[in-house]
Amino acid sequence: MKILFFVYPWAFQSPGGGEIMLLKTKEALEKKGVEVRLFNQWEDRISDFDILHVFGSVKDCLGLMEAAKSQKVKTVLSPIFWSTLQRAVHEYGSLDYKIRMVLRHMVKVIFPAAASSRRKMMEIADVVVPNSSLEAKQVARLFAIDKSKMKIVPLGVDERFSQATPDEFLSKYKIDDFVLTVGRIEPRKNQLNLIKAINKTNLKLVIIGDPVSGYEDYYHKCRSLAGNSVLFINRLQHEDTLLASAYSACSVFVLQGWFETPGLVALEAGLAGAKLAVTKGGSTRDYFEDFVEYLNPASWRAIRKAITNALKKEKTDELKKHIMRNFLWERVAEENIKVYKSFFA
Repeated sequence: MKILFFVYPWAFQSPGGGEIMLLKTKEALEKKGVEVRLFNQWEDRISDFDILHVFGSVKDCLGLMEAAKSQKVKTVLSPIFWSTLQRAVHEYGSLDYKIRMVLRHMVKVIFPAAASSRRKMMEIADVVVPNSSLEAKQVARLFAIDKSKMKIVPLGVDERFSQATPDEFLSKYKIDDFVLTVGRIEPRKNQLNLIKAINKTNLKLVIIGDPVSGYEDYYHKCRSLAGNSVLFINRLQHEDTLLASAYSACSVFVLQGWFETPGLVALEAGLAGAKLAVTKGGSTRDYFEDFVEYLNPASWRAIRKAITNALKKEKTDELKKHIMRNFLWERVAEENIKVYKSFFA
């Protein structure tokens, strides 16, 4: 099998979990002997491949999917999608922005079969592969896509995080007993409410990540609100051992975004042995079950309470074992191969 991977053109200008998912899926498939190529518009012809696998249901991917369909190349879509009214109402932004977000969400709820580029992508795809049963339900409900067209393929995590130790991070930054969050600094990731939760407490917070282009005002708002107990660290490369060490060193890892599907960084932190406080938004419960504290991202008080509850918990290996059993990249590769082979059965 020859598989062609594609993602919207600017994805790697501000990489996050979705981009890591693409690269790690490619790596895991290649270890299984599957030939995978990242699409190069200057060189590649879709007809030379058996399957086009698109990551992210962003409208800029629609044209290539239509081209694949016209050339009878099978198409797989990983939607990486979630939509919530809560985010639309509470997320940082102008009133006009919030109104647009609310209207967009309500149109999906009331008219799921309404024409949109995202729905068209899901219709064109031969198989849609959500990361969880909760994401599959959202896709079915908001876009009127038949569940029989979907096959759940979970997100994965590198086994190396299970070997992480705190020494490198503690030695470099001389900080201990801290709360950690990792991710792009932007309204969807909701760092502002996390900072509010930490302020006026004895807790220390470490934020690892870069501001997203176009959201500089949000980043400056976060910096201005943060007190001396908040340490900002620029984005660390995914392979950097300092990142794994940070996960291992923290007292609690917090995933405070408006939604996550389910949050690669939280899987990594959990595998590194961290206690977690995780957003209720998105598909997190499908992955973390009852092993973590859940939080309401709209309330800084709820975020603070979840962190406090997580701090009180005894540290165990139960979450680490759960992740090792169910969410390593090897399993992701196996599930993707099942999807690919189904076209040729």
